[in-house]
Amino acid sequence: MNITLRQLRAFIAVAELGQFNLAARNLHLTQSAVSILIRDLESEIGVRLFDRHTRMVSLTLVGQEFCRRHEKS
Repeated sequence: MNITLRQLRAFIAVAELGQFNLAARNLHLTQSAVSILIRDLESEIGVRLFDRHTRMVSLTLVGQEFCRRHEKS
């Protein structure tokens, strides 16, 4: 598994802020860059971390566990 720091930072920002565009602004990236980082992270670990809704996202159960595990690191 090859997870990058950029992917983890994007994951945490989206999880905390609940929106890709807010996370992108916070990270000084474009929304599409954050989307790609999350897509690549999900592909790398083989599970979906977020449920995507019209303007909001929420963590899946797996995403919640992933978040808890990386908070302790």
